[in-house]
Amino acid sequence: MALYILDTNVWIHIGRHHPPDPFVNFWRQLDDSIASGEIRSPEDVLHEVEAGSDDLASVLKRHSGLFVPLDEATMAAAGEIIDGCEGLVDPEGERNRADPFVVALARSRGGTVVTRERGRRGPTGRPRIPDACRQFGVPWLDWFSFLKAIAWAL
Repeated sequence: MALYILDTNVWIHIGRHHPPDPFVNFWRQLDDSIASGEIRSPEDVLHEVEAGSDDLASVLKRHSGLFVPLDEATMAAAGEIIDGCEGLVDPEGERNRADPFVVALARSRGGTVVTRERGRRGPTGRPRIPDACRQFGVPWLDWFSFLKAIAWAL
């Protein structure tokens, strides 16, 4: 079974564009993938989702095991990513605080990152999750590639 580590922006996209009412089959498959351990996110993603003004965080909190607490392996990997990918996190702001932990969880657990981010915009641009994944040899997928890979019947 593959392991997919979802970034905050994926959860926000799901909450905004795939509400449970009309997307019953999508949510059933999502629920099954979470229950089986195929989909996870670090706890830091939950903290970013909680900053939103909708009820997405409360919906996601109902899924036991979805948000993985920080462990030693992930903490060590996150430290390497933060040190080696300067600018991935803005030390002054709250945005993208989960990014190194998303990459680190995938790295420490042999998973694939799923993000809606694109790589840096030019050689002097701020690095983003795809850049960190490339730098540290972590596989990653964009939203549509993830949907193809997971092969849900939509």
